[in-house]
Amino acid sequence: MRARRSTWRVITALVVVVLMAIPIVGSVAKRPAEEPGFGVSGATYGKTVDFTLYTHCGINELKAFGNYYERMGGPLSDGFGNPPVGWDNPYQVGRLSVLGDKATFRDTRGHTVEFKVRPGATGFSTICS
Repeated sequence: MRARRSTWRVITALVVVVLMAIPIVGSVAKRPAEEPGFGVSGATYGKTVDFTLYTHCGINELKAFGNYYERMGGPLSDGFGNPPVGWDNPYQVGRLSVLGDKATFRDTRGHTVEFKVRPGATGFSTICS
């Protein structure tokens, strides 16, 4: 009788441990979702994907794959905080390729803009109004 009680205690303890571990394993296994709106969701490095670039205050930053990127060469604008002539405002539709720490945006108008990842960034460096 004593052995049977001891066996049930062990089984009960194991069940409790397994049930407690399920939420932890599930949260580790899930990849954090991208913020809604701008950026790329569900894509992989090295793949070119459709992308909508925010251009309202010029071409300066973007977010993709959970990383923040800044334009190589500094912001691109008309000098008054708007996108240059030939760019749509507030968005430019195109394609984005990400390889390593570099992202390249291209559109059908022939624009090509290169961005480099901002290591450790948790948000955009400039907030546009």
